[in-house]
Amino acid sequence: MSDFITVPNLPEAPVTLAAVCDDAAVTRALHTLGIETVSPVPDAALPEETKAHADLLLCHAGGSVCFAAPGQEALTERLRQEGFSVFFSAPPGAAYPEDIKLNVAVAKDFAMGRFDRVDEELTAFLRSSGRKMIPVKQGYAKCSVCFVTDRAFITEDPSIAAALEKRGADVLRITPGDIYLSERHYGFFGGASGKLGKDRLAVMGSLSAHRDGRRIRAFAESHGVSIVELTDGRITDIGGILPLKEESVDLIRNAEFGMRNDYEPTFLGVIHRPDEVISLI
Repeated sequence: MSDFITVPNLPEAPVTLAAVCDDAAVTRALHTLGIETVSPVPDAALPEETKAHADLLLCHAGGSVCFAAPGQEALTERLRQEGFSVFFSAPPGAAYPEDIKLNVAVAKDFAMGRFDRVDEELTAFLRSSGRKMIPVKQGYAKCSVCFVTDRAFITEDPSIAAALEKRGADVLRITPGDIYLSERHYGFFGGASGKLGKDRLAVMGSLSAHRDGRRIRAFAESHGVSIVELTDGRITDIGGILPLKEESVDLIRNAEFGMRNDYEPTFLGVIHRPDEVISLI
C-alpha cells in the first residue's frame, strides 16, 4: 500500500510512484528499482528540448493535490486513478518565461519561483497552505533546485542559493555547464535528479561526468543521503524526477503540515474542477 507524499520532493519512505518524462532509459531504470512511473505527453507549445519535461507540465503541490498543464488528459486520468485531485493550469507559452507556469520549487514551509509568471491558481493554493512565498529571478526554480533534505539543497543559481541561505539552509553551490540538455543549451542539476526515498537521491547520469561530482556526493552523504546513478555517462536534464507516492509510513499526515486537499481553485472567475479542461480561447 502506498501513501501520498505529503511534502513535495521530499519523501519519507521508499518512493512507489514518480512522474518523469517518457524516456526509455529513465523509466526502465526506475522500474528496475520497483518504482512505477507516469509521464506527460509532449506539449507542442514548449521548445523541442523541454516539451516532455515533467517539471514544466506537472507540479505536485503536496499530498493528493497536483496541477497539470492543459492537454495532459491521459496523465490526469492516470493520476486520478491513483487518487489525486488534479487541477489544470493556464497553458504554457512557447518561450521563457511563459513556459514556467508550473515550475515552482515547493518544500514543506516555503515555495520558490518567479511568481509573476507562475500560474495564478497554483500560486494561490501554495499561499493558502501557509507556505512562505519566496520570489526569485530564476524562472526555472524547480529545475534549478536539487532537494537533498528539507534543509539541504544543491543549485547552480546564485539567486536561489542566496534565498535558501537566507532561510538558514545548507546549500552546495555547483558550477554550471556540466548538465546536458541539448546540443544548444546546458541544463540544471535539479532537472537531472530527484529523491527516491528519505535517504536516496537519484541522478540521471554519472557524477564522475561533473566537475563537482565528488563535492556533490560528499555533500549528500554528509546529510545522510546516498546517490543512485540511474545511468552511466553524462548527466542529463530530463525535467526532474517528481516523487508522488511512497510506501506507507506511520506518520501524522496532512494535518501536521496544514495541507488542504479540499481546494477548489478558480481561474479568471471560473471554477476549475479535476474533470474539466478550461479553454482560455
